[in-house]
Amino acid sequence: MTPITPPGFESAAHWTVDGDETSWTSWAENMAEAPTSSLVQEWISRKRAAGREWALDVGCGPGRAFLPLIGAGYQVIGLDPTAQGLKFSGQKILQARILAYPVQASAARIPLRAASVSFLLAIGVLFHLSLTELTQALREIRRVLRPDGEALLHFLDVEDWRRSLAPEIHPEQAPVPSYRAVVTCFCSRQTIQAWIDSSGLKLVSLELKTNVSEAGEQRNWLVTVQP
Repeated sequence: MTPITPPGFESAAHWTVDGDETSWTSWAENMAEAPTSSLVQEWISRKRAAGREWALDVGCGPGRAFLPLIGAGYQVIGLDPTAQGLKFSGQKILQARILAYPVQASAARIPLRAASVSFLLAIGVLFHLSLTELTQALREIRRVLRPDGEALLHFLDVEDWRRSLAPEIHPEQAPVPSYRAVVTCFCSRQTIQAWIDSSGLKLVSLELKTNVSEAGEQRNWLVTVQP
């Protein structure tokens, strides 16, 4: 499948790469006990289930969003490509005595039938995909969402300070599957809009959330889309 390359791509999106697969192992361990961010909890609370509806947490890692999603009335499926992520999400399910279903799979190939999900989260995952996988993931998100469904997506802005943490690469140099290294994409508002449009998704909102620390300014795009 041909990657989506929006106009002005070379100046509007940048990829970096650092580390290897073991980096995600340590990340899963470090985040296993971390709570869901207040921002994600707020967004979940805005989209409560109307009945027995399914929510999909793409890139679920240790299952930090499981409890808020269940609290909002959803039946939950978690997707993660790494065995360590699923190990810790399984532990979360046992410890919290909740019912959720972690599945080992890639965002670029979601193993669910079409129009089966009412609410989808892709937080902290899409910007860790290669261009090819990102293209496929957005199309897969559109495919699995119900006609009345909604997805919350997360991207990093091209001016985010974390872009300086690793060497830049040409997008075609990003490993596939991308979880074999710490691949990170930084992009502009225009690039996000072009990707969303090309995938067939409908853009509902695109909000820039910033957080300034001693290291620099974190610039996160939160994007709401519908099929």
